[in-house]
Amino acid sequence: MPETIGDRLVRGDKGSFLDGLGNAVGAVVGGFYRIPGTRPLKDVLHGTWALRHPLHPALTDAVVGGLTVVAVLDVIYLFQRDPSLLRATDIALVVSLIAAVGALASGYTDWNETFGNERRLGVLHGLLMSLISVGYLVSLWLRVGGGSRDAAIALGLICWVLLAATAHLGGEMAFGFGTGVDRQAWAEVPGDWETLALRADALEERKVVRAQMSNGFALAVAKLDGALYAIGAVCTHASGPLDEGELVGDDKCDVKCPWHGSVFSFRSGTALHGPATMDEPTFETRIAADGRVEVKLRGAGGH
Repeated sequence: MPETIGDRLVRGDKGSFLDGLGNAVGAVVGGFYRIPGTRPLKDVLHGTWALRHPLHPALTDAVVGGLTVVAVLDVIYLFQRDPSLLRATDIALVVSLIAAVGALASGYTDWNETFGNERRLGVLHGLLMSLISVGYLVSLWLRVGGGSRDAAIALGLICWVLLAATAHLGGEMAFGFGTGVDRQAWAEVPGDWETLALRADALEERKVVRAQMSNGFALAVAKLDGALYAIGAVCTHASGPLDEGELVGDDKCDVKCPWHGSVFSFRSGTALHGPATMDEPTFETRIAADGRVEVKLRGAGGH
């Protein structure tokens, strides 16, 4: 496989200089989210609430699109010197910078749940985007504060070129490392009832166990108030083993991933708290005549 730009930047000793930066930024982000009452904000910025997929890519599309509009209008102005373009350009820049605040906040929130070279590339991407945003703020100040419009445009165009290059690093995060990608997206789950190598009478109340279907698909199974529940055992965020997680919630019917703290409902598979945004596959359960547990993907056909 050919080496990408991101690979050349972060692999081995070449990327070790980013570890200190990552530790410093991570201390700030992680410290903020240890403040009581910040969990709802964290879930919103991950996209766990409402969107059910990562928020950051949606905001970055708005930022890149808006700033591209600004660049195009600036270039037209340089050729035509039409003052009617100025107000529209300034409004587009303000809106883009507002979206950039959300993009940076959601990006750092997602990034703080990464590790290794993914974390290295992510902090480089995030810090460069932060600096580019500062550059655009200076450009805006020159535009509205009576400074040189041509200087503001020149700074804006330089920032746009840097934006395009840095956005490429963000693409490598998603497509190279799979940041934000549902880890169950390609899982093949049989649609018929399957008998597991697991006896119902061996299950303890509120103790999660791991089981496998015939094709190797991993399940987390638990007995909750006497009823059997089964969901996918691989966390949709980063493949953490949910069967090793603890049961949480007022009724102890939700499972918390031991890796990054995502929480899923055992009854519905719903991602309740991020960083996970995608739900887990859920299964119907029943007990076979020999006492073993049988499962079938909820909503699938089969008899």
